[in-house]
Amino acid sequence: MSVRPAASLPLLAALTALGFCSLHMVIAVLPVLASAFDSVPSQVAPVVTLYLAGIAIGQLVYGPVSDRFGRRPVLLAGLAMYLGGTLLCAVAWTLPALIAGRVLQALGACAGIVLGRAIIRDVYDRDGAARALALVMMVMTLAPAICPAIGAYLALWFGWQSVFVLLGVLGVAVLAMTAAWLVETNRAARPLDLIGMAGSYAVLLHSPSFLGFALCSAFTSASWFTFTASAPYLLSDLGGEPPSTYGLMILVPMAAYMLGNGFAARFAVRLGTIRLFLWGLLVSLASGVVMALWCLYDGYGAWMLFVPMALSSIGNGMSQPPALASGLSVYPRIAGAASGLLGFLQMAVSAAGTFVVGMLPPSSAWGTIAVIAACMAAAMACGAFAVRQPVAQGMTGDNAIETPPDPTARAGRLPG
Repeated sequence: MSVRPAASLPLLAALTALGFCSLHMVIAVLPVLASAFDSVPSQVAPVVTLYLAGIAIGQLVYGPVSDRFGRRPVLLAGLAMYLGGTLLCAVAWTLPALIAGRVLQALGACAGIVLGRAIIRDVYDRDGAARALALVMMVMTLAPAICPAIGAYLALWFGWQSVFVLLGVLGVAVLAMTAAWLVETNRAARPLDLIGMAGSYAVLLHSPSFLGFALCSAFTSASWFTFTASAPYLLSDLGGEPPSTYGLMILVPMAAYMLGNGFAARFAVRLGTIRLFLWGLLVSLASGVVMALWCLYDGYGAWMLFVPMALSSIGNGMSQPPALASGLSVYPRIAGAASGLLGFLQMAVSAAGTFVVGMLPPSSAWGTIAVIAACMAAAMACGAFAVRQPVAQGMTGDNAIETPPDPTARAGRLPG
């Protein structure tokens, strides 16, 4: 039997990118979908909201299941589910059928997002894992940057179904590469411990420090997804712009996020984790004020939306890495459960944000601005609460953090 590589970085990056491509490529054509199905924005909102909810649920399920049954079979099953959902979306004859397909898409695509990280932990040592995760994070940033424009122009030239045809082609390619190149990396399968899973989550949910950082990250993500879910409608209904305008303008905040990441990498040691974290939150909160004032004094326009969100993206790029790292560091012995719960909260709160903004009338930008600003303010409040907790007080300029109390002190046993 020939020896194959355990995992290739391009394949792991493709597995991660598939779910985010499927999200952002469709967001750009939401007004087209509303017109095609003769629906109002609130009826089309579940196309995004339930997709995010599916990603959220999968964050809690795939890791433990793959610990029991192996990464490869669970991943192949997830990709097959993704293809089934994509096919249903492409042939959807009603809006409910399209929404059902999106749920299946999300539940399937989440396998690549979650198990890509798990495979990296299986295969690479610490230095190799850092390099691999850096590549995956870069793809997670680049994919949403280019996908809206691709989706918008496909819908303009060939109709909205062509978006799902392309996603199906990408899904088939990723499934074929996974089946051909990926061998099992979980060499020590263990029983599915539901009691241990529940215990891990209970410990984390009883930690004020973890909840502070996790909810801060979740509300920060919600401000972004709320914006991306509403901006196409605002551009179309208030500005009379085609979907391609959103596809091009979204590049501005995407580039700004990468700038914020670069600033964090450059100055994290010099400023310290806590200071960098709080400055990022302040920059993001200030952007919400800028957006509101701009709309009040200069009226609605595309630049009124995207320039403040670019400022917010710089702040998010500064605050999100410290927030996630701090949340994972509260209880290092159950970092896997912490990662799943962090991802769940990010997607669940984001789904709630897109649901709320979908219920608002599209005739004004003020409702969207209010929801975005509220998410930014909630992130700031949760962040300020988190850094006041004893665990966070151990974080210093060199990014050290105190080792927290053993979770067995509360749970009676170490979950997971």
